[in-house]
Amino acid sequence: MNSVFIKFLTREHQVRGYYLLATRARVSSFRDDIYQVPIHALELLNAEGITYRRAPDAEVQAAHDQIRNPAPAVL
Repeated sequence: MNSVFIKFLTREHQVRGYYLLATRARVSSFRDDIYQVPIHALELLNAEGITYRRAPDAEVQAAHDQIRNPAPAVL
């Protein structure tokens, strides 16, 4: 599966887009509102007029690093 990382441009589009992708495609979410979706799912977003942008590699890496290297718990 070829995928792409995106960020929605507005909160409304984020809610609508996530619902659309969750019910009709596949979606994974990361910190900082970054979503990984199959490339073909972008057609669904475009057809509904949901705006998004591709997340640059630096944003994707930062979100991924937060998951893999969380801050240690303070006791």
